[in-house]
Amino acid sequence: MKIVGPETLTYGVEDMDAAKRFWTDFGLGLAEETPGRLVFETLEKTAIVARPKNAADLPAAIEPGSALRELTWGVAGERDLVDIAAALKGWPSLQVTNDAVRAIDPNGYPIAFRVTRRVPVKRPLPGYNHARDGGRVNRRSIYHKQAHPEMISHVAWLAPKYDAAIDFYRNRLEFRMSDQYPDDSIFLRASGANQHHNLFLIKGTGRVGFHHVAFEMESIHEVIGGGLAMGEKGWETLIGPGRHAVSSAYFWYFKNPCGGFAEYDWDSDYLTDKWEPRDWPKSHATFAEWLLPSGLGRFKGFEPGQGFG
Repeated sequence: MKIVGPETLTYGVEDMDAAKRFWTDFGLGLAEETPGRLVFETLEKTAIVARPKNAADLPAAIEPGSALRELTWGVAGERDLVDIAAALKGWPSLQVTNDAVRAIDPNGYPIAFRVTRRVPVKRPLPGYNHARDGGRVNRRSIYHKQAHPEMISHVAWLAPKYDAAIDFYRNRLEFRMSDQYPDDSIFLRASGANQHHNLFLIKGTGRVGFHHVAFEMESIHEVIGGGLAMGEKGWETLIGPGRHAVSSAYFWYFKNPCGGFAEYDWDSDYLTDKWEPRDWPKSHATFAEWLLPSGLGRFKGFEPGQGFG
């Protein structure tokens, strides 16, 4: 089977107006708007869906308040849906329809699988200059006044039924282990993906709950420019910017009114099946090579031409 990555996150939310403000400020395109449904898209057409939390057709909530209600994974083709249905045969919550396979994972998270609707991103890559060579010659770098996320790259959630979840995703759905904090948390990559991880399972302290969703960006410039814009619009940083040691990715996390957090992410390790997973000791140093816990602010009182003495 070829699962290519997270396709759609559907939230049940208490405040639809706050959801609209957050995701449009975050840089997603508003693709659909009705009183009971908002759809926001990345450039690649992976999507966030916001619904009123009391919508009757949403899967049951596993935590109070605004929260993720279903995660849909994209697959490469129709044959992959057949293979997933076969792999989940006998699973108590399995539901198979003409265009989707649905189940509830060992920790109670509703998941679905559909043929991906992703489209290639046509966006010129920025060049980078080094001491040895010029990758961007006689042109200025891009200045980002707002982010435009390219794709949803990974999700993370609390999984107190930790061993059962690892067995479910690795042995039934063919996710690969990328790295782990032993007996604490594990980074898993979908079978048809190359990002360092698409699912991060956190053992936690016994409760379930959605942690965060991450979006792949064009460059470190877009992470910083998007993060500054979010701060100026009043959205609160959880942590960042910084750089993870485990996946090499630059990050910036924001508190999300739809539930959990939302992350700008760039330069994650690109993996193939030749990758060798590592066990990492869990510490501040392995979480982040460097970070700014309370975010960045624009320079105050600085005008062009002033310079620094």
